[in-house]
Amino acid sequence: MASKVYIGPTLADGRAWGAAVSGRGHEIVLLIEGETETAVKSIFKQFLDARCDAENKPKVRLTTKPLGSGLLNEETVKDQLAMNLGRSGVKGVVALIDVVCSGRPQQFKNAAEAIAFLGGIAPNEDRYHPHAAQYDFEAWLLPYWDEICKRVGRRQGAPGANPENVNHNHPPSWHLEKLHRLAGKKYNKPIDGKAILTGKDLLVSARQCPQFKLFLNSLLYFAGCRLLP
Repeated sequence: MASKVYIGPTLADGRAWGAAVSGRGHEIVLLIEGETETAVKSIFKQFLDARCDAENKPKVRLTTKPLGSGLLNEETVKDQLAMNLGRSGVKGVVALIDVVCSGRPQQFKNAAEAIAFLGGIAPNEDRYHPHAAQYDFEAWLLPYWDEICKRVGRRQGAPGANPENVNHNHPPSWHLEKLHRLAGKKYNKPIDGKAILTGKDLLVSARQCPQFKLFLNSLLYFAGCRLLP
């Protein structure tokens, strides 16, 4: 008999969480825009594995599929959903985009608008959860600012108290690039992004970044684990 796990109130786009997750299936698919998210996939997998082990749940595979780095369009997302949700063993599909992406013109004002766009593509699909980093993925690295400064050997004030509000025409990635430049280094998004997160407690970032917490909860949801409170 398939196991079921009760889960809490709402998704990032405002829809109700499903009342239960079936225990069958062994894969979560991440729809992503760039190389950074591919590089840090192993970090998210380690997080999921640890939670599954702690709760005596079977581990799930985590795979990534590209949305491309150009302008997002409904057909691309629909095609990926059709291809991946139609495969046996896929528990769910999680889309993750940046509000500000260097590879395309800015399409959205904030994460809420981006999530509404993604969610509207398949509003009745319970196995699809849309997410967006505000304003880009690097916002979720900013809670580790002191460690980043030590890593590059340069002290610099944090760009803001609330990582997901850091923008002012300069998204979080710009501040990391500036810090590395002042330290005589070049910031490489995939390589340095993964290095910054390696060995870190992701709950530190989740406590400061509501969108990151929602994203992690979607992974936990499809893994059948308890959600972060």
